[in-house]
Amino acid sequence: MSNATPDENDIQELLTYIRPWFDRDTMFLVDSARHDWAARLAIAAALRDSGHEQPAQALLASMAGSPPVAGEAAERESARQRAKIELADLYMDQYKYDEAEPLLWQVREQYREAPQDDYLREDISLLIAQCRFGQGFVQEAIDRADEVLRKLQAIDAGATMLAKTHQQLGWFQLHKMDVPSAMAHMKTAMKLAPELDRALIEQAVAAESQGRYEEALQLYFDAIRLEVSS
Repeated sequence: MSNATPDENDIQELLTYIRPWFDRDTMFLVDSARHDWAARLAIAAALRDSGHEQPAQALLASMAGSPPVAGEAAERESARQRAKIELADLYMDQYKYDEAEPLLWQVREQYREAPQDDYLREDISLLIAQCRFGQGFVQEAIDRADEVLRKLQAIDAGATMLAKTHQQLGWFQLHKMDVPSAMAHMKTAMKLAPELDRALIEQAVAAESQGRYEEALQLYFDAIRLEVSS
């Protein structure tokens, strides 16, 4: 990490500093976060959602960098691994793929001991592929994502995860200038996706019909919704 990992005293001071940012109904989370790591994860998510990335990063880094203690509860190790995922995601948003990737490898290696309810091991591998792509290793990203796709097909994974993998493969293949493969993956992703942005699809179809394939692929990528809107 680029900065020293905050220690527990730093975190307690940080929690005191941010406490006034929360209203009466959510302030209890800050108090719970003094000793409860699940609350710290919730606070970090709330901080990111409100645009306060620096304190969120400090909270996540303190958990991710905290060494395991003999006899600690399994929930603590699960929270530590989840903090690494969330911190990696934050770094990826900042285009710091070289800092995100080692965290994701740690999570992947510890997955058997600390599985995550809403992340398959293949989810982590796909994030690693995105990090390789972000650092310019496009063929490595394609190879890793292809491997993820084969494993997902072998375990009969859900349509949404398959859609996400095809979507990423389409994006990677576009940057290898393999437009036919990119288009095939993107259209498979659209068939599997739980929801699509129809307005963007119409624009993409028009661009594709006029031979503007890169523009069409960008629009198809953006049209894929992996979560159903409420």
